[in-house]
Amino acid sequence: MPFPQKGCERRLLLSSLPLVSVIIPVYNAQSTIELAINSVLKQTYPALEIIAVDDGSTDQTPVLLDRIAKEASRLKVITQRNAGVSAARNAALSQCHGKYIRFVDADDTLPEQALEKMVSRIEKDQTELAIGGYTEYLDRISRSKNLLNCDAVYPFHQLTPVLCRHANSYYFGVLWNKLFLADIIRREKLRFDPAVWWGEDFAFVMDYLRFSERITLMKDSVYDYRRSPTSTTFRQVTDCIVHPLGNIKMKISLYRHLKGLYVYRGIYDDYKHNLWHYLFRVGLN
Repeated sequence: MPFPQKGCERRLLLSSLPLVSVIIPVYNAQSTIELAINSVLKQTYPALEIIAVDDGSTDQTPVLLDRIAKEASRLKVITQRNAGVSAARNAALSQCHGKYIRFVDADDTLPEQALEKMVSRIEKDQTELAIGGYTEYLDRISRSKNLLNCDAVYPFHQLTPVLCRHANSYYFGVLWNKLFLADIIRREKLRFDPAVWWGEDFAFVMDYLRFSERITLMKDSVYDYRRSPTSTTFRQVTDCIVHPLGNIKMKISLYRHLKGLYVYRGIYDDYKHNLWHYLFRVGLN
């Protein structure tokens, strides 16, 4: 769907489009944050707000964020003392105005049509969650991935066997390839647990799925995930290796969120013999 760029017609169109709130937690991301924010500003979908939370950065990140915010009215910057990525995302959630919420990491980017495609699908399908494909980059090597290689709408009960088999995958374990309905997050007061320093994405997604009756699956790549030694995911995996006891505690905590979803849905007895495999698979991808 083409978007006019000037004048009254553009203002009318913007007022009729659902607003998307894009949340970017930022910590010492001076080498990547401009690219990440610019990839959001360049989206073909114009009805968006960007909330970047500077989580006590000690490099040039605050300076860069201030400069970008002066040039881009759609960017709002929140600053806080270093409290972790969960606290940063919670701070942003309290400031969101959008109908939909999208999470982006400060070292990754969005393809130009990512928001347009996701909003178009979730509006058309009238679902509570959209899960898209993504492209993984490692230096000059890239590969695209998606869940079940299909464009379809799944009732929750049809997706539960898939979740049981792939709970440890990026399709369910991360935030960045998903479009969330803000009303569910507000109504159910969903937030990230600052005490969970690894796998907080998974915990949030499991809690959110309690209230998602229908889910959109997309083959299109809607995120550029860049693997590097400085990426958030890489650092979290490294922390798990360095702190094995903490790793075990985090896995048990995350399993409780997974189990809690199945208990809430009244289907735990049907899957309890398979769910415990999550404890062994998680973190191996």
